[in-house]
Amino acid sequence: MLRNSDLLRIVIRRQVRQLKLGVILSISVGIAMFLGVDVVGKDLENRIVSDVALIGTVTIISVTMEEHLYANTPPHFFTDKTTVMFRKLPEVMYVGRSMRYWDFFPMQVGEKSVSIYARGVDPFFWKVYDLGVSEGRLLTEEDEKKRARVCILGIDLARNLFGRGPYVGRTLTIFNDNYTVVGIGSGLMMRTRANQCFIPLTTASDRLISANTYPNRMLLRLYRMEDVEPLVERLPDLILSQQNTPYFEIEYAKDEITKVRTIINRVHILLLLGIIASLGLGTFGIWQSAFASVRERTREIGLQLAMGAEQNDIMRQFLGEALCNALLGGVAGIVFGVSAILAICIALDMPVSWLSIILHVPLCLVVASVVGAAGGTWPAIQAGRMDVASALRFE
Repeated sequence: MLRNSDLLRIVIRRQVRQLKLGVILSISVGIAMFLGVDVVGKDLENRIVSDVALIGTVTIISVTMEEHLYANTPPHFFTDKTTVMFRKLPEVMYVGRSMRYWDFFPMQVGEKSVSIYARGVDPFFWKVYDLGVSEGRLLTEEDEKKRARVCILGIDLARNLFGRGPYVGRTLTIFNDNYTVVGIGSGLMMRTRANQCFIPLTTASDRLISANTYPNRMLLRLYRMEDVEPLVERLPDLILSQQNTPYFEIEYAKDEITKVRTIINRVHILLLLGIIASLGLGTFGIWQSAFASVRERTREIGLQLAMGAEQNDIMRQFLGEALCNALLGGVAGIVFGVSAILAICIALDMPVSWLSIILHVPLCLVVASVVGAAGGTWPAIQAGRMDVASALRFE
């Protein structure tokens, strides 16, 4: 029986002489895709969902007090205790509070009548919706603490009120109170609020005439889309554990979440099909090259058998060559995959998970070995079963 050291030497010598570059390349592409998808795929998915969330608010949950729908029910609002509790939840990124409704009032600006919608919001409102300013600054915790008479305007409202900018420092009169414009809102979600006015929530509670100036609307922005529906189910118990408020309504982008999940699942399927196709092509390549090698070396096999080699030795030799091809492809795939992961992490400013890469290396080699075994086993069996006399007469 052929010793393992001799078998290894024969296999390596054969690979050096006849490298199957096409097979190795095919397997390396599959392994690289497998490694990249498994290591950075989840981070990329979270980033995609996060970007989609800014457009479709798929990670935002809105909880609104609805006590006004029930007769003889006093006004309810979210307490500081409830807000602090939500901010401590690990799945929650930001928690903001605002008025449930806009306060509406008309204004006469020269010969124009302008309708103004004002809402009291806290400083975290801007973070929940990822809003910014094109001019000036956002409302701050200091503004809320001092009950400052300041406001942020949507760009359309600012143009209707004052014409051309700059707008920061202008004065707006709301219910006989003068408010200083400190910023002009910007951001994707600001497009639907371009004709609106925002003031500190505490100022709204003191000075607006509406009965709904309490912090009776809470906005939760989560890190991950997957956490939205589980948290929605827990919200009633969480709220009731902090305050006795049975009258509230929970809203979230259920349909949008379903659509985003469908898109992500389709991407996963396409990536999986690409990996399977590449590895399948590598398997077929090994199978084809192994059969071709058996045919080309039929007389050599006959001579080996005639000189005393066992069938098992022949099988091990050809299977070893197939595995060697596959492992070479696996190693090349690991190199390509790690290079691609580093490039992606640098381009997207993502941390490199070296531990995850190290843990995936043995798995990649196992996958490559399975591909080699799947493609090389049957040709190796055929080589081992070859008849000595027929093999020696083969031309």
